[in-house]
Amino acid sequence: MNSFFKSDDLSNESNQLILVIDDKDAEFTPELVKSLTEDMIKVITKHIVTDRSNVKVSVTSDHTTKKIIFHIPVVNVPRGR
Repeated sequence: MNSFFKSDDLSNESNQLILVIDDKDAEFTPELVKSLTEDMIKVITKHIVTDRSNVKVSVTSDHTTKKIIFHIPVVNVPRGR
């Protein structure tokens, strides 16, 4: 794990994908967040079954980084591939 993560940065919830941008001036437009979300879901569902109706996305920032947190509920992970 990278040293810039602190334990309080990591959620206790599972099924999250966190994209960290270490550019405090980066701008996340609603269109960009929507596009990234759709792309993430498309890639993930190639390998596992997800509950697309309950996907949640949040954007947070602090003085040095911005994060997009994708909560993508997993329904089934195929075994024995």
